[in-house]
Amino acid sequence: MYMINNTRTHQYLISKGYLPSGHFRSNNQILSNLYVNNNYLIIIDLDDIFEIPFSYKRYCQLQNEWMISFQRVYRFLENDLEMISMFIEGHESDYNNSRTFDRENISIDPSPLESIFEGCFEIAYGSKSLNYLSREYSFQLKNGKTGYIDYALFKTNKTWIAIEENGISYHHPNLIKEEKYRAILMKQNSVIDNNGIVYRWDTESLQNKQRIVDEILEFVGDIDQYHFQYNFKEERAFHLYEHQEQYITQLKNSSHVNDASLVVLPTGTGKTKIATESLKHFYKNGSQNTLILVPSIDLVNQWSEVIINEFGLYNTISVLTYAKISNCYKYDASNKYGYIIIDEAHHSVAPILRKVLQHYKPKHLLGLTATDKRLDEKKLEDVFGKYESNLSLEEAIKKDILCPIRGYRLETNIDLTNITFNGKDYNSSQLEKQIRVPSRNEVIVDVLNNYFKYKLPDKQGIIFCINVQHAKEMAKLLQYNGFTAESIDGKDKKRVQKIEDYMNHKTQFLCTCGLLTEGWDAPHTSIIVMARPTLSKVLYVQQLGRGTRKCSNKEALYVIDVVDTYGVFGTVSNRPWSLNALFENNMYSPFGDLVKTGSPTDELLLLDTFNETPIKLEPINIFTMEKLYGDYLSEEQLARELFVSTGTIKSWIKKGDIIPAVQLPMNRSKISLFKPDQVPEIRLSKGLKEHTEETIVSDFWAFVDQKTYSFSYKMYFILAVLDTVDNTGDVDVNECLNAYQNYYRKRHDDKKTIDRPNTNYNNLDYINNEKEMKRSMLQN
Repeated sequence: MYMINNTRTHQYLISKGYLPSGHFRSNNQILSNLYVNNNYLIIIDLDDIFEIPFSYKRYCQLQNEWMISFQRVYRFLENDLEMISMFIEGHESDYNNSRTFDRENISIDPSPLESIFEGCFEIAYGSKSLNYLSREYSFQLKNGKTGYIDYALFKTNKTWIAIEENGISYHHPNLIKEEKYRAILMKQNSVIDNNGIVYRWDTESLQNKQRIVDEILEFVGDIDQYHFQYNFKEERAFHLYEHQEQYITQLKNSSHVNDASLVVLPTGTGKTKIATESLKHFYKNGSQNTLILVPSIDLVNQWSEVIINEFGLYNTISVLTYAKISNCYKYDASNKYGYIIIDEAHHSVAPILRKVLQHYKPKHLLGLTATDKRLDEKKLEDVFGKYESNLSLEEAIKKDILCPIRGYRLETNIDLTNITFNGKDYNSSQLEKQIRVPSRNEVIVDVLNNYFKYKLPDKQGIIFCINVQHAKEMAKLLQYNGFTAESIDGKDKKRVQKIEDYMNHKTQFLCTCGLLTEGWDAPHTSIIVMARPTLSKVLYVQQLGRGTRKCSNKEALYVIDVVDTYGVFGTVSNRPWSLNALFENNMYSPFGDLVKTGSPTDELLLLDTFNETPIKLEPINIFTMEKLYGDYLSEEQLARELFVSTGTIKSWIKKGDIIPAVQLPMNRSKISLFKPDQVPEIRLSKGLKEHTEETIVSDFWAFVDQKTYSFSYKMYFILAVLDTVDNTGDVDVNECLNAYQNYYRKRHDDKKTIDRPNTNYNNLDYINNEKEMKRSMLQN
């Protein structure tokens, strides 16, 4: 029986059918009460959660376990009846017009915690799996505001997973206190309310990569049940109308398909009439699904009444709030609606509604607004004029959706042969030491001087650098050479003004190591300098995407790939991504089009790189690590396939029992890669049976039945954990160690077999050495 104070919260939950079922404790102090109703769990955090230190790692682990055990898991503060009733009662919220910015466009680079998570995700599902993750995903919270999730995955069954990487100093209730913690709970509960699940990994947990990979596989499951997230944007024709009669006349004469229109009229001057007249015109050609989007529930009622009066009970016309559509648009076919009307369309630049509009491909899209004072028409055109398309980069260029891309390979004598990497990207600290040299920066500025100072001085661009300091050095060197240039980073208090100057054509170059913000949505960007080598295709394409949008007076995007000297070991190279590698084009000419489009070449004539004689093509090596070995298995992945430890794989390699398909020297060590078809061969040669997640229980009991006492620490460690674990699942490492030692001491006392003959555990002095035994226990 659970003792719980007879609070208002307790009485409210009891009245809703929730019954007490347990506690979350720390050092025998209750921090949270648990309530269950059918398959719903509610966690009520007490005020002590802000006062008593506790393991945030265990907080995250336990919550993750509850997430997969219950259909829904809500978490509230005990005294926050407002939030509790908001979610329990299930009322729909209106759109909250609070100022926000699109966090998806803040940073290309993941944070350190996100980088660890992405590495684990790649180990779990392969190098192409990051395309299933939507980073910094925006959605509408229950209170109507915009919230962001570190990563989102969307299942084909209309559920989704939100993943948060939590630094303790920004998330631990004991450190951030009530106001900020309440905001975290609002976001988490809103995900749950939107048919999602939230998984959290803290700083400490992310250090144990093997465990994180296991948990990702357990929590996420089969990656094929999720939607692919990467899409390009196509253009709609865009029309702006300010007068009712003009719009109606233009509409009736319009033969455009897949176009977008915005009507700007004062309140009370007939915007709704325009919409209903346009709908009547639209429905003359047959009944099709129509969607009307509004910010509030009151407007839903008003529009519903208008529709009934004008059309009767039309079941093909849906009126939804922004909040409602934001929860379900991902699962709709892009062509579900033939006509979409956006009321209060000045909200359409908000991250959530922008995504909704870009998802659908209606034949007609109409926006209604009484004010455009806080938005310029160009931004509205960006929103209304775009929708998602499943095209490759090359197809998008050929269809004239994106601008042509012309590449220039700037070769330097900087030797990056010995820069180590983990199969994902270069070691950043080693890369910095090699790249941050004046000579390399100077050759970059020389190229910009030769081509874009006097020949094409109106072209603006972005230089991607290795880190903040490198960006500052590049900006200073550009300024010294007569360019207008600035560096920007997350801590730069002047970054907003710098971005505004770039947008207003006052600054020619911006130097950054990855920061993006609202102002980076700049189609006029015509130059990209890849001064930062990367093995990550995702990162390279994201950087490239800053300049691929079309713009008036923009003939092409000019990309300068800074090509250093990279290590080659036999058939293995640590060569980074480049334009030619991306487009699989092994022939190069300066500023040559990577995709032939027949576009104008006036600018190439100015650059002196184009003439009537045949262009000289130079063969180059385009093979990167990912292109050559993207499907190969690392030592860790091979170990998982065989259900053995990574240490066992390393031992077999060292003895020559198994031969990697590829070995790449890395200073004093080597990276070993295996072909997928080597797995059954190795399994057969080692006499291993095929193991799966389904056989794990029978495998364990088969191991116990053998009674070989080989690797006995596994059984003793499990027993020690079970003997010392508390009722929240926490284990004190010293108590566990003591129990662990006692099992072996007893076997010594009873003169029983300890383990294999050559193990240290046969030595009683070793067993009694707490330091060595703790190291051994934790290592194993």
